[in-house]
Amino acid sequence: MAARVAWRSSRAKQRPEETIKADRNIGREASGRLRAERRPRKKSRGARSLFHAWPEVIARLRKADSRALLLDFDGTLARLQPRPDDVLLATGARRILRRLALSKDLFVAVVSGRRLGTLQTMIGVEGIHHVGLHGSERAGKSTVLGKRSRQDLLRAKRDARSKMDALPGVWIEEKGLSFAVHYRGARPAIALAADLILREILAPTRDTLRILQGDKVWEVVPREVPGKGVAVRELLQGLPDKTAVMYFGDDETDEEAFTVLPGQITVRVGKANGTRANFYVRGPSEVLRFLVLLEKELQ
Repeated sequence: MAARVAWRSSRAKQRPEETIKADRNIGREASGRLRAERRPRKKSRGARSLFHAWPEVIARLRKADSRALLLDFDGTLARLQPRPDDVLLATGARRILRRLALSKDLFVAVVSGRRLGTLQTMIGVEGIHHVGLHGSERAGKSTVLGKRSRQDLLRAKRDARSKMDALPGVWIEEKGLSFAVHYRGARPAIALAADLILREILAPTRDTLRILQGDKVWEVVPREVPGKGVAVRELLQGLPDKTAVMYFGDDETDEEAFTVLPGQITVRVGKANGTRANFYVRGPSEVLRFLVLLEKELQ
């Protein structure tokens, strides 16, 4: 043990002082992030129960000239699973979406981090607008990355695969214009190691790449990818000014959408601590409950 400590000490002396400080800072930041994820969250004072505020919500919908329903997919319409490929949209949810899509006074869209083609296949409902990869993929429109972003993204993917391949419970999902590092099955120490590795890989690409924090997943996306906030603004263009917008989302990637809809019916699905949403529900089952009530109101 003494020999190992001595080796580490001599190795540290050979490294530049600023590099040692940077590594320590990265470690502290990563450890803090993971501790925050494991810490029980308190209910946000700003977010109210959607169902407790139901009379207010209904009144706003009735007064509006038109209505728009925007939904995230994973963790919102469908329950999260250990692997994205295991996620299924319940038959009941598909049926209610199909009926809502036929409503003449309702614009319906799903805004997701999944690829557009995958999203359309998993939902399988005509009349719904789909936005994939955090706003970078829509019907007839797709973000085209610049040369530097493409190169940095490819390098980051390659390095992440080579350096995280041996970490149990950590795996990488290829998403074309982005990639995701999943750690749902990893022990806390392994997740911390993966976080450290990812931050070091991305340190030279801060101008071109960013990390989106999801539920036990980090998604690396080029800064040229617009994000859900921009996607929502584009979706709502052309709708009447007095449109009542309902947006449901379950993680940090949806906070950008909540931000651009400050006075609307924004709903955080799950724990609501620190959210910019105005309301919250507890899970996908309560999202489905809302959709059923919404259909009855529209009838």
